[in-house]
Amino acid sequence: MEAHPRRLKTVFRSEVRLVVPLFQRPYVWDEDEQWAPLWEDVIATFDRREDAETTPHFLGAIVLEEKRHALGSIEVREVIDGQQRLTTLQLLIAALRDTYAAEGIKTRSLSRLSKTLVNDTDYVDGPNEEFKLWPTNRDRDTYAAVMRGLHLTSTRDPALPRIASAYVYFREQIDALVSGCKEDDIEAVLDGLAEVMLEHLEVVVIDLGVDDNAQVIFETLNARGTALRASDLIKNALFRTLQDSSRPVEALYEKLWEPLELPQWQKDVRLGRLTRPRLDVYVGYFLTILLRREVQSHQLFATSRSYFAGDADRAEQFLTDLAQYARIYDELDDGTIGTPAERRLLIQLEIVDTHTVIPVLLWLFAHTDGEERLRSIALLEAYLVRRAVCRLTPKNYNRLFLELLRRLSSGETPAHETIEQFLVQQDSDSGLWPSDEDLAKSLRTLPLYRLLKRDRLQRVLLAFENHLTTDRTEPVPASSKLSIEHLMPQSWSENWPLPPGLAAESEEEQRDSLLHTIGNLTLVTGKLNSSLSNGSWATKREHLLTYSALTLNRTLPRDWTTTQIEHRSEAFAQAAIAIWPRPARDATVTVRRIADADRVLTPDRDHAPERVRNQRSAAPRTSARRDIGQHIVNAFTGLEGGDFLTIAEIRKVPSPQYPVDDLPSPGAISARLFPGNGGRTTVPGVVGEIFNGRQGARKAR
Repeated sequence: MEAHPRRLKTVFRSEVRLVVPLFQRPYVWDEDEQWAPLWEDVIATFDRREDAETTPHFLGAIVLEEKRHALGSIEVREVIDGQQRLTTLQLLIAALRDTYAAEGIKTRSLSRLSKTLVNDTDYVDGPNEEFKLWPTNRDRDTYAAVMRGLHLTSTRDPALPRIASAYVYFREQIDALVSGCKEDDIEAVLDGLAEVMLEHLEVVVIDLGVDDNAQVIFETLNARGTALRASDLIKNALFRTLQDSSRPVEALYEKLWEPLELPQWQKDVRLGRLTRPRLDVYVGYFLTILLRREVQSHQLFATSRSYFAGDADRAEQFLTDLAQYARIYDELDDGTIGTPAERRLLIQLEIVDTHTVIPVLLWLFAHTDGEERLRSIALLEAYLVRRAVCRLTPKNYNRLFLELLRRLSSGETPAHETIEQFLVQQDSDSGLWPSDEDLAKSLRTLPLYRLLKRDRLQRVLLAFENHLTTDRTEPVPASSKLSIEHLMPQSWSENWPLPPGLAAESEEEQRDSLLHTIGNLTLVTGKLNSSLSNGSWATKREHLLTYSALTLNRTLPRDWTTTQIEHRSEAFAQAAIAIWPRPARDATVTVRRIADADRVLTPDRDHAPERVRNQRSAAPRTSARRDIGQHIVNAFTGLEGGDFLTIAEIRKVPSPQYPVDDLPSPGAISARLFPGNGGRTTVPGVVGEIFNGRQGARKAR
């Protein structure tokens, strides 16, 4: 390995191609983090370029590996690290070149500048060899269009590819600089910028020798700077392993990995309190299926790499299986998978806030079909929905479904029999399958409006609606624009006087205890809901009968009392027993097991109950000193040892110390995790850490 400082005119010297491997990530740099700082550096260097003591401005390091090429052909070097920087510099040079053309100026500086972008056509064998830099597959068409002048008139547009946006940004900056000059000075300004680009910007070029391991160097450099996703690193290691064994990487990439570059895989998704790239989330599920063990988010790359570790056969099979399960996951995620009956079950499964069952579902869709799969999904749904409604803890689901996955993989019995036998045998509070009695009691007594998130409670009510309706050929879809309405309003004292002859205090207590139970809830359209909120029962019932086509609202009685609420809750309880049945055998095992101590009677984590009119105003904020350390500890509650949270993620989790409308500042969290005296954080069970270039903390193991 050799390292040398090189000015850009040397890096992009004559007749060389710097090729970015197809398995590296696409261009991701943006204005705030990279383009604007680079332009500021260029302008600062431009302003001092005539100073005799000026030294070249250092832009960082790039790593190149020389590739074999035929005698007399253009020299080829593979970009191991630094492709984002090199691409940005080429786009800036192209923007400067095109500004010369727009101003009608031709100078020697322009000629020198142009030679850093394209090779001499006398030496190229194909149209793409003309470019000094050739980016990864996903960016090639846009990059070639920019270099060939097809974006000369483009303006800022969110729909523009990132590469074109970078070019437009630099054109705008150069145009702004030129527009402030006298006409006679424009040529000198452009030549000055060209001089800066060619003579005053410098990178350290690290040339790898034949004994240097390019993959190890790539991983080491990227572990200490630019944040790469785990899936980016996995892709790089996979295809380098395949390339080193002379496998057809282009064909494998196009067939198996290129679909994973589509936009839906690049977006961030929220899992509980954490936000992660969707592709990385999927890779975690895939590794769970492949290895039959849980793989934490920060271990995705290391685990994958150790699995295929230089073995091309294993790497290709890994890639094939990854692509197969990805197609299933995509269909599962967008609701297009399976039969209509299976899709209805999966929609109702969304009542449950757990992602730990997804590897089991992926396995079922890959290895079963027909009645076996339908019965398997129905069993999982019944088990999980009963537990959610009964407010039993999901804290052990990761271990529970991992063990179920192991048993399914053994293939000793049909999948639905394995699932039923395994789940019915669970007898701890973190695993038992609630009985009919427990389910009915929960629906009669629990304030589910306060406990379940709105979308999940809506799905419970929709399940009742579709169960009670026998004359509808299609169920009401979960995407329907419906909202949850209290039949007896939350502020019932305004228009719902207490019945004469009843003990006022006792009736008030009963109303308050039944207010948020399932029997007092229904579904209405958003438009209707605003006109109903606090009206009398006669008015509300008339509107529901007139405007609602839902069976839930067609049979409401003329009077609405606490007794009617109890009767309706009981009817829903019997419906729930039928919709989510528990296998008959061993049905008594859970009757004595569910007590109040077993239930989680706090609202779902990100559930924010709506404000009720006429409530007492919130207590004023206290000015007393609050414990930022306890807030940090609270943010890690429920996470596994080794899990990492950024400062932004720690801040967003409300705590008793810092409620949702009064969250701590990022600076306060940073100061506690990274004391100014250089000491270690004193927050118990948490270690301050900079991971992938971002400050945060990791839960101790």
